[in-house]
Amino acid sequence: MTEPRYIIIHGHFYQPPRESPWTGIITNEPSAVPFPNWNERILSECYNANAQAQIMEGTVVYIRNNYEALSFNFGPTLCSWLRSHGKSAYRAIRRADELSRQRHDGHGNAIAQSYSHSILPLLDVRGRELQIAWGIHDFVARFGRLPEGIWLPECAVDAETLAAVARAGIGFVMLGGDQGRFSRPGHDSGPFLWQRDDLKLPIFRFDRVISGSIAFTDMLRDGAGFAAQLVDRALALAPGQALLVATDGETFGHHKRSGAAELARAIKLLEERGDIVITNCGEYLATHPATGRLEIDSPSAWSCAHGVERWRSNCGCRMEPNTNQEWREPLRVAMDFVRSHCDTVYDRFAPSLVSDSWAALKEAARLFVDPSPRVDEEFFTRHRAKDDAAREQLLRLFEMEHAAQAALTSCAWFFDDFGGLEGRVALRWAARAIELAAELMPSIESEVLQQLRSVRSNRREIGDAATLYLTIKTREARAGV
Repeated sequence: MTEPRYIIIHGHFYQPPRESPWTGIITNEPSAVPFPNWNERILSECYNANAQAQIMEGTVVYIRNNYEALSFNFGPTLCSWLRSHGKSAYRAIRRADELSRQRHDGHGNAIAQSYSHSILPLLDVRGRELQIAWGIHDFVARFGRLPEGIWLPECAVDAETLAAVARAGIGFVMLGGDQGRFSRPGHDSGPFLWQRDDLKLPIFRFDRVISGSIAFTDMLRDGAGFAAQLVDRALALAPGQALLVATDGETFGHHKRSGAAELARAIKLLEERGDIVITNCGEYLATHPATGRLEIDSPSAWSCAHGVERWRSNCGCRMEPNTNQEWREPLRVAMDFVRSHCDTVYDRFAPSLVSDSWAALKEAARLFVDPSPRVDEEFFTRHRAKDDAAREQLLRLFEMEHAAQAALTSCAWFFDDFGGLEGRVALRWAARAIELAAELMPSIESEVLQQLRSVRSNRREIGDAATLYLTIKTREARAGV
């Protein structure tokens, strides 16, 4: 009997840490009306909508959890918010992974994501390792198992990033078909093998054409048409090969208002076919080992035509033609300075508190997920914290490093100006990191403000980043007192 073709639909779900680091509350975001903030709005339009997607067929209503059929990753910062504010969706996501493991021979639909959604090729060796480790520990705490794969934010990749992922023991990543030299052309997902010395990592290739059409055309207007296009593309492959498409998960219901329902309709139609099997990368890799090769020559990402320059320079990637992004480079320099200083503070004070300060920091994401006394006790006993005072100081150092990493979230550089909601995320978390570091060493705030004065906005009412930084800090830090 001829082997069927396989289809894998991956959704990358993510929101930046919008909460104030002083209060834990998201301040009012008027652009999200009628909701108080964008997390609440997207929860309604997408995360809940996919947990209970509705299909009408005559007088019959089918309600399904789309996550049971999707391959997906949920960013740790989004999961943290959903756990408290979107409990129904959070339960549906975890339940979907459990059910998919039962249906796919132990291979769940969920994969990890590096923690803070920072651009991994722009981090130093320490930063990449920490982001990957935090992503893994967050995943284990939420899903109760090790992740088979990991999502690279913005699909930003270079050889050093792949090496770091391989050293962490991850089983695969996903990249676009134009993000390296694949050993064979076509639209099949592979997997392909990246190798350097003794390091090996399977790479799945997603179809950039179909994936782009899902995000930027009306393909999701009709679920039947969407399913038909996926089938046509899949049946053009050889028997046994897989078609992988990947897009922002918010496309299904937020960017495309009927996207959750039409995705559910498409999945139902695909599941009714005998020549197509919906699966996930873990299950497919288990039965179809890598047969091709991938080589990476230079950094790349799925949303920048200039490598990874969108997150550090005025590369030309923008939405409004009458804006400039000269602010990107000095903002990154300033945020990197904050992160570097916090690393120095940690390395100076943490080693005297626990047996292995670097190992403790890499596992600290477990405490970010669940700061309960039981988890605290297990963590600090295992890492042999010296006493209660050492535990308290180490928690402050973890919070400092967490804030410094949050200041590098990619969203701050993606859009045309840092004065929007995303740029404010980076500035507020940088302010908190600086504040915590100043508990142990002289403050670097004056130096950071000097750097931020050269970060000029396209919006006259914003002025420079130093002014915005002080405005945010004054308002939110006082609210947390």
